[in-house]
Amino acid sequence: MSDFRDVKGKVAIVTGAARGIGKGIAETLASEGVHVVMADLLDLVHESCKEVNEKYPESKAYSVVLDVSDENAVKELVAGAVKKFGKLDIMANNAGMHAPTGNVWETEEKTIDRIMAVNFKGIFFGCKYAAQQMIKQKSGTIVNTGSFFGKVGHPGSATYGASKAAVHTMTQSLSQEIAEYKVNVNALCPGLAASEMHWGFVEADAKALGITFDEMKEKELEDIPLHRYGYGKDLAGAIMWLATPSGEYITGQLINVNGGLDFT
Repeated sequence: MSDFRDVKGKVAIVTGAARGIGKGIAETLASEGVHVVMADLLDLVHESCKEVNEKYPESKAYSVVLDVSDENAVKELVAGAVKKFGKLDIMANNAGMHAPTGNVWETEEKTIDRIMAVNFKGIFFGCKYAAQQMIKQKSGTIVNTGSFFGKVGHPGSATYGASKAAVHTMTQSLSQEIAEYKVNVNALCPGLAASEMHWGFVEADAKALGITFDEMKEKELEDIPLHRYGYGKDLAGAIMWLATPSGEYITGQLINVNGGLDFT
């Protein structure tokens, strides 16, 4: 069989993998024979990993609890994966957070610092240590989770959007720095995802408009041409494409995976 679209036997790290989009990414990769290291701040990641191993025993998945804003913890995460499997083919820097900030003039410094620590520094550290390993291998793919909020400003999301814009620019910079080593680096930009983080947005918007949670969801779905939320499997499909010869010529791109919601 050709390896043009085959990911079986590859090794991936997925951060933010306890639930939502990250768990969906890890599950989908495992279903295709990828050995997955699932990392998250939540202890729930161990239960999620157990579920993955039970469904896909050929994938030698294991889990790690860590805070991606802790540089040494991310360094050890990558080193542990390489020690166990001998390589790292895919780094999916997906961990992220959102916190209510209000308008710019209402935002507290401690909130800015935490959002930037997780959403930017956490992804930066993942890129840093994955890049060091992939340079040695002269192969690999790094995929960062960006956002359409990082492309165009939205009211009440200046800090979150800025953190994702920083991820976008860093992704493009790294893609040029590491291209000579045959490593591609891209960012996926989901729109409205079926995740715990997004449900927080929905609840806040519903309250502001004086409507129910379900009414707000339907209002959002009207704006998505494919009329559904995004799932981890949607991002995983793009990750697998980028991690095989079929997508190896793609680098430095901000790829929309959003059901047609946004074209910027």
